[in-house]
Amino acid sequence: MHNFKLSSNGGTALAQISHHYLGTAGDALIAALTTITCITTAMGLVVAFAQNFHKRFPKIPYKTFLAINCLLSFIIANMGLDMIISWSTPVLMLLYPLAISLVILGILSPLFKNDPVVHKINNALALIPALFDMINALPDALRSTSIIQTILSYAERYLPMFNLGFSWLTFSLAGLIIGLIIYFARGTSYATIED
Repeated sequence: MHNFKLSSNGGTALAQISHHYLGTAGDALIAALTTITCITTAMGLVVAFAQNFHKRFPKIPYKTFLAINCLLSFIIANMGLDMIISWSTPVLMLLYPLAISLVILGILSPLFKNDPVVHKINNALALIPALFDMINALPDALRSTSIIQTILSYAERYLPMFNLGFSWLTFSLAGLIIGLIIYFARGTSYATIED
């Protein structure tokens, strides 16, 4: 593995490793596998997008949405993997903390009988640092602006574990604790009223 420089994305690394170990056959294999996986994924996404938008806007033909999505996908795909990754990372940094919080709440749901109040408080508090993580993951062109730098310096100063990317953890934990306190307080007050 020390034969290669550090690549900017996994696609380049996979192509280099495949060529190194399998030669031209590895290049052909990676090309075939990439083509098959991309086509099957793209077809599913394009069709789902067109069907969804056609249901929402039935006056516009399904084929129009299909053509628009194919054109947009073509344009985005030609920006290159590095550009796609740099613009999708902020969205993922926003969604990951919320998704992880929801999974943890799902595991712990027997404690609070899946009460929506616990979910709402937890997600509301987890969203705050997730927004800062999203801003922190913006491409360098946006990240270097003065307003973004001000926001990030505020986050570094006041959000625990922000530099590690785990500031959402403390907020999510606080949301869980607050939600559980409210849940159990309401439960005892309901029990008192019923008695």
